[in-house]
Amino acid sequence: MDIYQFSASVAKDKSLPIYVFYGDEEFFIHIALTAVKNALLKDADRTLSLFEYEGDDTPGGVIFDEIRTLSFFAGKMKLVVVEKADEFVEKNREILEKYLLKPAKHTKLVLVCTKWDKRTKLSTLTDKVGISIECKKLKDHLLSGWVVTHAKFHKKAISTPAAQRLVDDVGNNLAILDKHLEKLSIYLGERTTISEHDVDALVGVDRNRTVFELTEAVAQRNVSQALKILNQMLTHGEDSVKIISLLAWQIKRLWRAKQILNGGGSESMATAELQILPFFAKRFFEQLKRYTEADLARNHALLLDSDVRSKTVSFNTALMLEMLVYKLCS
Repeated sequence: MDIYQFSASVAKDKSLPIYVFYGDEEFFIHIALTAVKNALLKDADRTLSLFEYEGDDTPGGVIFDEIRTLSFFAGKMKLVVVEKADEFVEKNREILEKYLLKPAKHTKLVLVCTKWDKRTKLSTLTDKVGISIECKKLKDHLLSGWVVTHAKFHKKAISTPAAQRLVDDVGNNLAILDKHLEKLSIYLGERTTISEHDVDALVGVDRNRTVFELTEAVAQRNVSQALKILNQMLTHGEDSVKIISLLAWQIKRLWRAKQILNGGGSESMATAELQILPFFAKRFFEQLKRYTEADLARNHALLLDSDVRSKTVSFNTALMLEMLVYKLCS
């Protein structure tokens, strides 16, 4: 069963005691979680029925106490969601196995994991009484086909060339592709089919994605990839001042996040303060690990210097930006 079949069927059977969503595609996991919450908590007060934890930051005993405790209101169902559950599962595997032999009738448990070994006893028990769904990233050659299929959820059709154009412009982040399909569906009005012209008119290159990919290439010290993305931005009309300001904005956010973590704060605190979109959060903190605080301070200084020069010195802007990328990658 794929994620869309699951979403269509979850409302029909609310008796399952456990749901496991695993894999590296956060958009599919988001769809699955949303489907479960909407189906199981349709008429419930979520402040009283929904309990969400991060498995790598919450003692197992706290989560199991929540699972076993009856709802404050007799007869009401509880939904317990454990995200980042890999560590929780590994440490409490035997307890979970025993629990699934006689799960609580008043509680539904959702585990969100990066990995899930289908060969284990826990996996067998899960599939016997509940369900596990793999949420795997799509290969690049499958993206345009996914766009064609997913457009139907916005009650529109999209031509294959237009779908490929959208992928070329936006990249492989399904959440962002979905948002652009939503915007395009509104833009079309009564028209039913999205064309290449519509994509060109409304989407273009997604700036947030390209600047994120550029800083990722810089973090990996991948000069050739960074230059490729830079040239793409220049080709699509982005001016040097805007590129530098976007880079500085992202580096400043990374620097602030590093300060929060180094000061004893959590990723959740950084996410809240910097208003990081949920779909970017995982990659944002993976990127952050590639930098030291000193790296980020140095890069920020380089960007400020380049910003001043771009506004005051007569210079080949493309060459200046290439030199900047080389320095940032060094």
